[in-house]
Amino acid sequence: MTEKKIPVLTEIVTTPGNGTPAPPLLVTDEELKELQARIATEGYALMERLLHESLREMEANLFADVIGQLRTELPDLIDDVLQEHFGTGRR
Repeated sequence: MTEKKIPVLTEIVTTPGNGTPAPPLLVTDEELKELQARIATEGYALMERLLHESLREMEANLFADVIGQLRTELPDLIDDVLQEHFGTGRR
């Protein structure tokens, strides 16, 4: 297995294919602030979307669990209440 050397900040990074040095990336303070704001905004939007999706999934799972328990337990509850009310003595 050959290991690739990761370029460090002191080395010139070349563009893929032609081996020529990539032009230096110069960013003004204003552009940097705009990039930071955009990254933060899109990061928060992603987090919000993922949280909403997770909450919808949890809600669906809870709903299915409650409905399942209701289907299982309600017939016995109805039977117990009717027997107690009418005193049929079954069970």
